[in-house]
Amino acid sequence: MSAPLRRRRALARLLVLAALAMVFLAVPLPGLRFATHSVGAVTALTGVAPASPDDVSSISSVADEPVDAASLVTGGDTDTSRFTAIGLTFDEVPEGPVFLRTFDAEGRPGAWREVAVEEEGPDPGTAEARSARPGTEPVWVGSAHGYEVGLGRGDATGARVVTVHDEVQRVAVDTTPLAGALNIAPPMGINSRAAWGARAVTGITYGSTVRMGVVHHSDSSNNYSPAEVPAVLRSIQAFHIDGRGWTDIGYNFVVDKFGGVWEGRAGGINEPVVGAHAIGFNTNTVGVMVIGSYTSTNPSSASLESVSQVIGWKLARHGVNPNSSVTVTSGGGDKYPAGTQVTLPRVVGHGDTSSTSCPGQISNFLGFLRVRSQAWTDWLRAISVPVGNLDGVGAGYGVVNAVGWAQNPAVDGPALVRLEVAGRVVEGRANRARAEGNLGFDLFVDGVPPGFQSACVTVLGEGLAAADTPLGCWWVPVLDLAGTSPTATIATATPAAGVVDLSGTTADVDGPAPRQVSFEVDGVVRSSAPSGADGSFSARLHGVPGGLRQVCVLVANAGAGVTTRADCRLTRVPGGSPFGAADIRLRDGNIVNVSGWAIDPESVAPVAVYAVVDGRPVGFPADWSRPDVAVAHPGYGDRRGFVWEAALGRGGHTVCVVASNVWQGADTTLGCRSLVVK
Repeated sequence: MSAPLRRRRALARLLVLAALAMVFLAVPLPGLRFATHSVGAVTALTGVAPASPDDVSSISSVADEPVDAASLVTGGDTDTSRFTAIGLTFDEVPEGPVFLRTFDAEGRPGAWREVAVEEEGPDPGTAEARSARPGTEPVWVGSAHGYEVGLGRGDATGARVVTVHDEVQRVAVDTTPLAGALNIAPPMGINSRAAWGARAVTGITYGSTVRMGVVHHSDSSNNYSPAEVPAVLRSIQAFHIDGRGWTDIGYNFVVDKFGGVWEGRAGGINEPVVGAHAIGFNTNTVGVMVIGSYTSTNPSSASLESVSQVIGWKLARHGVNPNSSVTVTSGGGDKYPAGTQVTLPRVVGHGDTSSTSCPGQISNFLGFLRVRSQAWTDWLRAISVPVGNLDGVGAGYGVVNAVGWAQNPAVDGPALVRLEVAGRVVEGRANRARAEGNLGFDLFVDGVPPGFQSACVTVLGEGLAAADTPLGCWWVPVLDLAGTSPTATIATATPAAGVVDLSGTTADVDGPAPRQVSFEVDGVVRSSAPSGADGSFSARLHGVPGGLRQVCVLVANAGAGVTTRADCRLTRVPGGSPFGAADIRLRDGNIVNVSGWAIDPESVAPVAVYAVVDGRPVGFPADWSRPDVAVAHPGYGDRRGFVWEAALGRGGHTVCVVASNVWQGADTTLGCRSLVVK
């Protein structure tokens, strides 16, 4: 290697350490359909009064420790609308135990039971933790119409009761695909979030790998049937979101007592999704919960086998041996203060990370779970396609560098890894030393054009594993070694519902202004315009879907150099509901005429509109020319109008016009009218 090239690569390595890297996370598209939707209704605890002698006696009989009868109070609502699950949240962690009983439809009370206070939750300092409240486990009751709570007088202050109700609605349901970029096929069937009616959520975060499995139980009823499992999961999700203030259900996977495995928290079963299952240890771990209370009951063999399978598969995907140990650092919790390093087995119970008795009797089977998970990991490696992880991508002057690890169980020796950037390809073996073993790769591509470029890394299939395994793509800013290509700086990227306003400046050492500037959203050019005479630009981009979006500025080259994607910005765009107007009238005595216009701020395509006549919808596009709408709402074009007619029978009719929501937001009723045909 020549001295100039060595110096160039050394410079590139230094620049890589400081380079910006932009990661694109696949955002699942929520689906809209009629489904059973679980919602947690939150109310303050009412009717608080000193416990009666009978209640003190009954509560004492089920308490794990002696009850302070002098401070014990009860409160609640013994006649409410039907609910399927119940739990409590508090301003502060309660000092004493919490007790609960429910009432049936005839007002008959059930037995008192002690309800465990959860020791799990988001890690301190995270965005999810800022809205979180302490609380109990959600208790699955199937069907109840009232409740009564017993707790210490001081704990009653600020206590809120969360009752979970099932409703049938047209809702956004999570449709995250199970397959995705799956590298090692799971050895068991996994029921998707759609299978249990999970609510679509946002705000999911990711770690870099999965280093450990944490086993839980729900500490709730064991009395559920296979058909009730989806409702149990919906109730837990609703309690965690609406009651505890979490982003989603806290666990990555859930196992029922029959051995069924269910996808828990959103974000993709293949990804290192950060849960809320083990406070201080949520990042880079996988939380698996078994539905039921195992305080004094042993888990079923079917559930233990499924826990072994899902942990063995998940750790195999990340190059980890379940039957080994790992040193982890606490993010803060009641057992280990933030920053504490602790060496733990790779498969632990919740009580190993927090001061809790969870997962009850399952703790007696952790040794079995480690050995059995290792057996599944070994078997999966023997039959699997290549695996790995892309740790990071950086860029310098004409250079892109990618690092990570990869393994191909089908070949003896290191896996072959490929890095592709802007049509340039380099391959190398993953044989560098790192924590997972001699599995690391460190690849460079030279001669990369300047600007933001997509760098993709793939583990190539060899031997029996013929299929390639993509590890992902990162966008990185590549610097221009010659300094002759145009540059740009996005000064502001201001989002509103379906809109991003951009402003900034351009420069080109040998290309005078004005310069042609194009504006991209997620890799698609939305508009182009010349800059000002001073090189400045401003633009409003319409129809931008809500969510985290990459907005880029491309500057056309003049003179030496090349046209460059000169600057990019990740911007979180708010969602918005459609808006418009509708006119509903009766023509010729029996013809209903519907006309108007509709726009969804998150789309530049025509909106779907449906007329609902006596409860029956008929759909049609809002794609008629309306120049007046284009003038009043610039940026969306004139194809936003609609006209629809139908004959009505004799009698009274109700006609409504609804604009269908495209992305985030909700459907919008543009108008309703009662009509009478004589």
